[in-house]
Amino acid sequence: MATMVAVRCQQGVASGMSLMIFPVPAGIFSGMNSYPDPGAVREELGDEFLKAFVGSVSGSSADLADFRLFRPEWYADYSKRFVANFIHERVWSRMVAEVADHDGVTVVDNEPVRQIYHGMKYEIRFKRHRDGATIATYPTAGAIAFWTQSACLPGLEKVSLALGYKWDTELGLIDGAVMSYRDGKDNPIWLVELGAAAAGGSEITFAPVDPALPTLDLSGILPETATAADGT
Repeated sequence: MATMVAVRCQQGVASGMSLMIFPVPAGIFSGMNSYPDPGAVREELGDEFLKAFVGSVSGSSADLADFRLFRPEWYADYSKRFVANFIHERVWSRMVAEVADHDGVTVVDNEPVRQIYHGMKYEIRFKRHRDGATIATYPTAGAIAFWTQSACLPGLEKVSLALGYKWDTELGLIDGAVMSYRDGKDNPIWLVELGAAAAGGSEITFAPVDPALPTLDLSGILPETATAADGT
């Protein structure tokens, strides 16, 4: 039997990427309501857009290091929520500065919602990714709707994406840029690691991972997501 899949309907990379696929039921990549293929997403977003995002994450990692060195004694006392919000502000600011003038890109900065539209199809929020492509968000009606893809006819899809960064919890450091697609906040379908080109390389590599999500690290998540803007 064909599996009913969901992609939300429209209303109205950088080179050197590696891809992690979270296995899903057979047959989802064919037919009317298939999940978007990561390679097709890359092609439609364009490498210029994805390179800008990789640069914003890399620059924000440097900003975090500068922030840490500015007043080390202060930094040691900052909450995880505060640090996460600082990173979000830097990634958002750097990315908007790079892509606000791109054709087809619309920036929405209307707290608590911050997101970027790429054409009529893609809507993007910035999220910190932990192991297993875990993201955190306050469960508002708007957030639940954003991460739940809805069935629609071909050509009318609206696809929600999470662009963000991997977070090394032990070291407290940004560990690279990522893009993920999920059908529900806790149901990642695929995740792509985005990186700057290595000596002219432009291939996408595939790295299967265990689809089981790890036990959630709730330390700092509830205070963080209860106050941070959607899109953090």
